[in-house]
Amino acid sequence: MTQLDPASTRPRRFNPDGNERLVSAAGLVLLALSVIELATLLFGLQHFLSLHVFVGLVLLPPIALKIAGTGWRFARYYSRNQAYRLKGAPELVMRMLAPLLVLMTIVLFGSGVAMGLTHGRALEIARRLHGPAAFLWTVLVAVHVLVYLRRAIRSTAADLAPATRREAEGAKARAYVLAVVVAGGLVLGAATLPVQGHWLHLPSRHHHDAAPVEGTRPVEKPMRS
Repeated sequence: MTQLDPASTRPRRFNPDGNERLVSAAGLVLLALSVIELATLLFGLQHFLSLHVFVGLVLLPPIALKIAGTGWRFARYYSRNQAYRLKGAPELVMRMLAPLLVLMTIVLFGSGVAMGLTHGRALEIARRLHGPAAFLWTVLVAVHVLVYLRRAIRSTAADLAPATRREAEGAKARAYVLAVVVAGGLVLGAATLPVQGHWLHLPSRHHHDAAPVEGTRPVEKPMRS
């Protein structure tokens, strides 16, 4: 009796291999941008604050894609979709850490965006959340990278090599999606450059020089006789 290849029994409308390749490529983009973001901290945030904000905003669309792709895989797997069940589940430890990583991602980038949109008490809360969330997020991402980096590189390379690209349907669509997401992040980051003084709650140099400090009287220049 002829045995069926498990891949041949997968419904065509589901594509777990394509999902893995798209999520892997998005993950590598996130890794590269996160390294730049971390470098702005290591080399002095006071000198690279503008770049820090820019890269943080560029990260938003790739993060959304990564969460959406991973969430889709989880939903399909736990709804007992045959194609995703055959693909297998992530490692147990990573499944347990995934909700915490998603939560820290939302807190970190949500507080970062909030610091550019809020004032007063809300701004103070956002600032207090941002630092601890950044630390926890970095630790969780480091664990994630150690576990999945090789797999992500293999999956992305398979989507680039002509010999293996057609093994998972939708390679061209995945390339378009990734390009649109990266371009969208760059546009989002660039759109904030003219208003980063307001975003970072930093007064302009002219305003800093001209405005007196609250609670003090301006120095009066002596009149010439």
